[in-house]
Amino acid sequence: MKTSDRPRAAFSLVEVVLALGIMAGCLLSLVALLLVGIKSNQASAEEMRAVNLLTVLEADLRNTHPAANNGKSRFFGLVLPYATNSSGFTVYNPALTVNTVSTATSTGLDENENPLPYTSLAPRPRCQASVIYTSVPAAGSFTPVQARLIVNWPATNASTPQALITMSSGSFVEVNVTFPAP
Repeated sequence: MKTSDRPRAAFSLVEVVLALGIMAGCLLSLVALLLVGIKSNQASAEEMRAVNLLTVLEADLRNTHPAANNGKSRFFGLVLPYATNSSGFTVYNPALTVNTVSTATSTGLDENENPLPYTSLAPRPRCQASVIYTSVPAAGSFTPVQARLIVNWPATNASTPQALITMSSGSFVEVNVTFPAP
């Protein structure tokens, strides 16, 4: 039997190592992109959760009667834009002033989005819901009350709600809302 003079077709060790190196580089790039995608997905889910909380917060402020719950919203316990006077009429809340610490009220929220007090005994709240009244009309005026609703995570110190106006750290979503004249 006669053998051919042609060399056999095969990959050399150098070619195999080069191919494995290229495949490893591609796989590492895909894993890195996967981790970035997971982190982006988590951030998006947190932001969507906060946007939903803003909707619930606005509904709570709009749908709680001023005579109920000592002038605070039913679910979150935040100061309402309106109060009931001694005659039983709904009026602007006289305790509100514009952009001051006394007007900015906050509450912490746990994992299930239930209000959580800021105490040393309670676990640290996951996020925080706040309302800052930016335009409070004088009594007898028919202009609307304007407010900033903010949900931020992680929760900040409740003793400094004025810091919410600048919001220097963490993630947050906010919306400006208007409450019609009473």
